[in-house]
Amino acid sequence: MKKNKIVLLMVLMIAVFFTGCTNKDQTTMEKIETEGEMSFAMTGGYPPFNFINEEGDLDGFDIDIAKALANEMGVKAVGITTAWDGIIGGLLSSRFDTIIGSMAINDARLEKVNFTSPYYYDGAQFFSTSEFDLASIKDLKEGKVGVVTGTTYQDALIKMDNIDKIMQFESDVDNIMALEQHRTDGLVTGRFVGLAAPKKYDVDLIPVGEMLYAEDIGIAVRKGDTEFLKTLNEALATIIANGTYNEISQKWFNTNILEKR
Repeated sequence: MKKNKIVLLMVLMIAVFFTGCTNKDQTTMEKIETEGEMSFAMTGGYPPFNFINEEGDLDGFDIDIAKALANEMGVKAVGITTAWDGIIGGLLSSRFDTIIGSMAINDARLEKVNFTSPYYYDGAQFFSTSEFDLASIKDLKEGKVGVVTGTTYQDALIKMDNIDKIMQFESDVDNIMALEQHRTDGLVTGRFVGLAAPKKYDVDLIPVGEMLYAEDIGIAVRKGDTEFLKTLNEALATIIANGTYNEISQKWFNTNILEKR
């Protein structure tokens, strides 16, 4: 009897060992197909692209795009919120499968992750309130400007001699609130985010001057996830072709934000 128990224990240990090896050796795409879920990250504080709605659920353009892509893949999309300045680190440590959170494609990020084809085009825009009567961000003297920590906007502001202080925030919700409280002279964020803010938050927020620069926004995956990247690009091409993308874009912006302007 004792001998049988020892044999059974050894069999179970071997089974666990091989199961662990199998899971470890799985590609991201295989894991997604096995689990029937694709986890994706965003801050949850970048409306109307991603935010927590009044019911306490994740909502926004990014969320709808993620669900549409997952639907094409035959799986469920599961959103995970995380701080922006640690979001790439979270992806690299496999806390989630991908980042569908309005991330701009640039050379520094391409050294760490790969991106799909752009799923919309945006740009950095300076916003302020009407009381400042500014024609450009260059009109500021010893300016205090808000940004979300870890964004490309912060890098751009560092190069401006007339900006005395860059105020960093966890989300654009906090960024906008700081301007409303007169803690900053203005903020830099994505053009579509700023344009949607007055209606959503009932705030005095206006675009000042031209866009500082344009950005291509993509979906980030780990460097080794070539099959997953290919699948995402195929799913993206499908929802663009069948009209699903345009429906989502029109819902949130009354325009197709994949069309360059």
